[in-house]
Amino acid sequence: MRFTRRHALGALAALPLIPRPSWAQDDFPTRPVRLLVGFAPGGLTDIAARALAERMGKTLKQSVVVENRPGGQAIIATVAVARAEPDGYTLGFAGTNGMILNPLLYNNLPYQQSDFKQLGSMGKSPMLLIVNPALGVKTVQEFIALARKKPGDITCAHAGRGVINHLALLHFQSKTGTQFQDVPYKGSGPALLDLMAGTVQSSFDFPTSALPNIKSGKLQVLAVTADKRLSSLPDVPTMKEAGVDGFELYTRMMISGPAAMPPAVVKKLEHAVREGTRDPGLVQQFAEQGVTVEFTSSADLDRVIAEESAMWAQVIKANGVPRTDLKS
Repeated sequence: MRFTRRHALGALAALPLIPRPSWAQDDFPTRPVRLLVGFAPGGLTDIAARALAERMGKTLKQSVVVENRPGGQAIIATVAVARAEPDGYTLGFAGTNGMILNPLLYNNLPYQQSDFKQLGSMGKSPMLLIVNPALGVKTVQEFIALARKKPGDITCAHAGRGVINHLALLHFQSKTGTQFQDVPYKGSGPALLDLMAGTVQSSFDFPTSALPNIKSGKLQVLAVTADKRLSSLPDVPTMKEAGVDGFELYTRMMISGPAAMPPAVVKKLEHAVREGTRDPGLVQQFAEQGVTVEFTSSADLDRVIAEESAMWAQVIKANGVPRTDLKS
């Protein structure tokens, strides 16, 4: 089904009616807080949101309940947060797609970055360049050489056109002078299954999804898009070490609410996010999955969003990725 603006706006009707708050901000929160995730359960964004929600709830002394609102590259969930009552009881957990890429890729998007108050970032995750072992390459340079020898023959799976995995592929092509046959899927799960089966030959994906199959030998990893090696994959080089400079790519895990939230509520929520990221168990859990847990304040996150928006805008322009109209 094609995603349209009507889908996004129609999703707002599913939001329960919330009475206008009394603004007793000192008592906030007096009921559970909802944390909307724009993807189905089981992926990186969902797993991270649930882990952080549990820690935030301990600080707030109220439940933080994750609600999955998949669809439209996270547009449905993100617009629901933008239009929610600005009382702090409806928040969003967004990755790079929802907050940074969508405004660059879609016309008539039902939200913009200024509709949100950032509450901080839980951390960031790089991607891995992974291949089916049967491809017969063991390094990035071997992979590039094979792709140059057979332009357009090697298949590269991704989780849908316009998502960060797809844009990483386009960026890699322009950086290395290669051409792949890109194969879109409806999510990382089906793409990884076909990669392991040999139906496709390569992919950019996140450690959280790929690590178990890398360690079992079903997939081979060539490089990581981080600025340093991962503790969970100490023998895997960074893209820079592998000979592809300027290829540091991450998805951010950002928490936000409607822009008009009261300052006192914002302060409590940002404190809860900060305290959650300090939990040693959370840090260890995600380090093992290739995710760097580090708190980024709302002020610093605004700067990061601006910088990464500019970087991705260049990638999109350099590769001729067209903006898409959301049909009414």
